[in-house]
Amino acid sequence: MNLAAPSSSAPVIDVDALMRGRRPVVRYCVDWSERRHHLAGALGAALADRFFALDWLRYGVSPRVVHLTEAGRTGVRDAFAIDTAD
Repeated sequence: MNLAAPSSSAPVIDVDALMRGRRPVVRYCVDWSERRHHLAGALGAALADRFFALDWLRYGVSPRVVHLTEAGRTGVRDAFAIDTAD
């Protein structure tokens, strides 16, 4: 099974491959700085890798800090119907 949104630039994730791995597919995690929930585990890592590849995410001043780019805001809105406005 692949996880993909309808747009051509949307992330495509091979969920079957994630499920065969040793890492949990999804797990509970709270962000270290903002104390907010986020997607962790193999699925979270796969999405982050794809978002970096699409230039939807960029690293901040440290590797633990990431920023959603303008392309990322548009991509997330178009692919997942999620409004990322503050």
